[in-house]
Amino acid sequence: FKKKGKCKLGAKCPFLHDIVNGKQSRNVEAASLPPSEKDCINWKTKGKCRKKDKCPYRHDPAVRDKLLMRRKSLSEIADDSLFGNKRKIRDKIRQPLSIRVFGLNYNTTEEDVREFFSACGTIVEITFPKFEDSGRSKGYCGILFQSPKAVEKAVELDESELHGRWLSVQAGKMYLRQWEQNTEKQQQRREVGALDDVNGEESNVGEYGQKVKKRKKHGYTKD
Repeated sequence: FKKKGKCKLGAKCPFLHDIVNGKQSRNVEAASLPPSEKDCINWKTKGKCRKKDKCPYRHDPAVRDKLLMRRKSLSEIADDSLFGNKRKIRDKIRQPLSIRVFGLNYNTTEEDVREFFSACGTIVEITFPKFEDSGRSKGYCGILFQSPKAVEKAVELDESELHGRWLSVQAGKMYLRQWEQNTEKQQQRREVGALDDVNGEESNVGEYGQKVKKRKKHGYTKD
């Protein structure tokens, strides 16, 4: 009787059926109301009912409108929090301050590169690798700028011409040691392929130092 406002035993129950607070009184009043005056639980929580007109409980439009307004406010809060997280992630992404330049002429000097990219912004440092024997450029370099806007301007100079060569400009840091190791490996593979050609063997090294699989020729016999 304390929770539901009613008791199955009725007058035979040995316990007291006294109403102490307003909540219990409301439960008793709700239990005594007919179904037509009670709100349908599906209509109240979902905004719809499968039984429709056959449902014995009340389908109040005001109850459904209140539910829809609550759902709309919750969705707006969720969208704001989602877009707020995206803005935070976007702000955390660091913009590069360096560029990589490929396709330089071997006669191009560090001063030429500095003069070519000086219009983009303040240059902090230039990584300009050279051959030890001749002192000429190896054909690539790295440039560190002071601001990301200078990097954007420098990338716009991609496919521009310098000393008769078309440059390839990319945003990002120049990892010089890894690049030199890769070029040395490619050079060794090319030398191995050249030796195989001299010895009369078929080379398995491609143009850029990559391995090439031998393909079988079906239906063809070599004289």
